[in-house]
Amino acid sequence: MYVYDRPFDDERRDFEKMWHFVRADYAARQDHFIWLFSRLGDWKYGLWNDQKCMPTFCRDHAQLWFGPFDELLGFVLSENGDNIFFIFTLPGCDYLYAEILEWTVEHWMPRYGSLKTEVHEHQAGALIALQRRGFHSNGIVATTRAYDIQAVSENPLRLPEGFRILNMCENTDERSKTLLYHNAYHNQDQISEFDLLTTVYSHQNPAYEPAFDFSVVTPEGVHVSSCVGFNDPVHGVAEIEKVCTHSRYRRLGLAEAVIRTCMQRLKARGIRRAYITGYSNEANGLYEKLGPCGCMRWFHYELKPG
Repeated sequence: MYVYDRPFDDERRDFEKMWHFVRADYAARQDHFIWLFSRLGDWKYGLWNDQKCMPTFCRDHAQLWFGPFDELLGFVLSENGDNIFFIFTLPGCDYLYAEILEWTVEHWMPRYGSLKTEVHEHQAGALIALQRRGFHSNGIVATTRAYDIQAVSENPLRLPEGFRILNMCENTDERSKTLLYHNAYHNQDQISEFDLLTTVYSHQNPAYEPAFDFSVVTPEGVHVSSCVGFNDPVHGVAEIEKVCTHSRYRRLGLAEAVIRTCMQRLKARGIRRAYITGYSNEANGLYEKLGPCGCMRWFHYELKPG
């Protein structure tokens, strides 16, 4: 079959094609997915570093492979504009993984000097291709947990007096939410107007709904812990992301409380499956407490020069 590749092109509606690709990929692979739609939306609309603010970011950090009728068969992208890449192939086209990997090494190895990729334990073909190309495992980097939302008990947790859990329809203070993000992720207690704009812009992610963007809010209305339930009702699936707590309000059970609230709202919508990925020991410890779940481990494979 004739296959060709080219850089990402917004004018050809490539993001829309990639969006439909990852949704179809989930329908086929289920718990063994590579990315969900929500993460792809953040790749396009999350401006969390300077590179991502450049109009050419997606073009420079994604290469797409197409079939004879311009159907998307696979792609490679860098999430942050660094040397960590992810390869996606259409179910039935997994043979393309080695070709895409070879392109990535040829074109991106000179750019970065070394390369890393994240693969999970069920990507048998990818693991073989990486090892043949000289990549070596650096061990487990993250764990994705899968929860049966309909079976998750409510188990509400007691919040400090006067604290409430509200969504962004009920408390629309984007500045307070942005301050929370910057404290939790960057240990910063001040934000610029540009920081605020990037938070608002991230809501262009097609998976984002303010009704599923939750925060624990103090009696004064300050956002101190948060999570977002990105969801796809058609496939009955959700990804709970952006879990964070302000440094002055940790170890109070707030993150667990806001996640459990999110799960109950997803359950009411009819969502059947929810996923949370943890990178740190602290995050994985929290997610393990949420209830019975399946686990999928992710590994870093690295190619060093020479």
